[in-house]
Amino acid sequence: MNTEGEGRKEDEGSVRPVLPMELNLGLWQRLLVTLALMLVLIMLVYFFNIPNPNMILIAGLVVCSSIFGYSGGLLAAVIMLGYTLFFFSTNNDFVTFSDQNVRKVVVSLVGIVVDMLFICELKRAERMAYRRIGRLTEELREDNRLLQELSLIDGLTGVKNRVSLRRDYDDYRYRELFVAMMDLDDFKSINDMHGHEAGDRVLTAMGRNLNEIFGHDYCYRFGGDEFLILWPAGTEEEFRAKLGELIDRSPLIGVGERAACSVGFTRGTVTDENELRSMFSLADRRMYEAKQRGKNTVIGD
Repeated sequence: MNTEGEGRKEDEGSVRPVLPMELNLGLWQRLLVTLALMLVLIMLVYFFNIPNPNMILIAGLVVCSSIFGYSGGLLAAVIMLGYTLFFFSTNNDFVTFSDQNVRKVVVSLVGIVVDMLFICELKRAERMAYRRIGRLTEELREDNRLLQELSLIDGLTGVKNRVSLRRDYDDYRYRELFVAMMDLDDFKSINDMHGHEAGDRVLTAMGRNLNEIFGHDYCYRFGGDEFLILWPAGTEEEFRAKLGELIDRSPLIGVGERAACSVGFTRGTVTDENELRSMFSLADRRMYEAKQRGKNTVIGD
């Protein structure tokens, strides 16, 4: 008889969910609780000389089967069957029965087995459904996490998008920051001369470089070929060194040809969203000033 794997070890690292109507007990603990409950009921019907003890004992069978499944139901059924043989046998010898009592024993046996199987199968189905709900809940939670992550990350470049930037505003309050705006030079010409696939490769490579040099938490695609860097302040020398590394690693467009970029930056302490937006605007103006001075140029203070 299938006992739904009771007594077997659960997979390592897994936690078996506890049903609303189930005690989180081990196999031997379940058996001991079942035994204690059935013995209490047997003492009740014996000492009070209840004329139809099965009406009381069946309640114990139902309770044990519905809470513990087969581990409790089988033991309760065996105990109940034993007391039935004791109660209906002549002189309580378990083996001698009148014709009428033989029929009562047979009816009781059928009732015990049917009730136990029916309730234990319902319990098994409940456990399977509960575990499936648990698995589906975990899958849904993971899917939601991935969807949320995808909604905050630019699919082409792998850096954060503007939705993520709005969510992160509060993280930058009361912090001293370098705010840099970076734009690829002549990006339209790259698309026109080499095709949009080449342009996408350049953007993807630039996003990868930004994440590697400044860290994924501080880089955003601001729009088109324009990127934003919000870097917690170190020294200006450190920040310029990182910008220099970014320029040195400019993506290849074709054989021997690299993309160029212009960067403008500013530095300050942000107290609210308006100040942060003002720093965006200042960094953007300096970026356009860098474009006017030539490719791969950085302007800022």
